[in-house]
Amino acid sequence: MPYESDPIASKLNEWVSAQSLYWDLDSFDIMSPMEKALIGTWELINEVCNGGFMQYFHNSSRAHAKPMVGVLRSFGAPQAADVLASAIAIAGPGTRLGDEPSYLVALKAMSGDVRDRLSQLEDQLFDCADETHLQLYRYLSEHRDEIEAPDGFWTETPTP
Repeated sequence: MPYESDPIASKLNEWVSAQSLYWDLDSFDIMSPMEKALIGTWELINEVCNGGFMQYFHNSSRAHAKPMVGVLRSFGAPQAADVLASAIAIAGPGTRLGDEPSYLVALKAMSGDVRDRLSQLEDQLFDCADETHLQLYRYLSEHRDEIEAPDGFWTETPTP
């Protein structure tokens, strides 16, 4: 199912966007585990869908990349965690490409092999996005008393 038509992704995106929760990303380190899961997953998938892993690694999201591997694992999204960990090893923060201050310079310096490998990882992330969103929804639902959701959010259970 395309990312844009996934009902769970849509519901989670509306939650984050309608309440401008993404503005809280500056305080990612002090967020609750549920907030990190919600906002960090939203940031990861939206950044990668918009501009690939290199965009994710060169925007402010770079600060959350390494912790997000553990966050994804914590709510049962091991495939997305493995994809992100692989992308970090290839071109993410802590690598020559990920630490290059200029996104365009990093892209130009990237070999065709690295581009191809990142592209494959982006495809893998897209392929597991629906499952990742479903796992996230289930996790948040189990902890609904620990995170403030919009009115009516839990009244409809999205179907995968």
